[in-house]
Amino acid sequence: MTMLHKPKRILVPSNGTPASEEAVRIACDLARRYHATVTVVYVIEVKRALPLTALIEVEARRGEEVLGRAERVAEEVDTEVETDLIQARDVGPAIIEEVIERHADLIIMGVTHKRRLGEFNLGRTAPYVLRHAPCAVWLYSEPPPGERS
Repeated sequence: MTMLHKPKRILVPSNGTPASEEAVRIACDLARRYHATVTVVYVIEVKRALPLTALIEVEARRGEEVLGRAERVAEEVDTEVETDLIQARDVGPAIIEEVIERHADLIIMGVTHKRRLGEFNLGRTAPYVLRHAPCAVWLYSEPPPGERS
């Protein structure tokens, strides 16, 4: 694989899906090859009725589990990752803020197959990130259920 530039700081938003975990694996492989750093973030979306700093224990526990799995994936490929649990109103803007703060030059996101009115739908986070990212974005998608080879 030839890249136009060698990434130095890779951000991987993870929500615990198999596609997200594969995105972590891909990021770790790239990090080893190009001596880059990988940060995996889990974003807790806080409803507007609650203060942004509200403790949402169930989501925080889930986030810690997702980040723990990301760390195990990184260990499997002998790479270190930094993890961060973030609370925000919306996932997309939170990802972009993290990219800017961390000076990331690559985002790798796993997306799952969602259907809306019978058509493949990326949801709202991936399109937001694609529109607003100040760096390269890679999407990883697994084949739809029932179409795996």
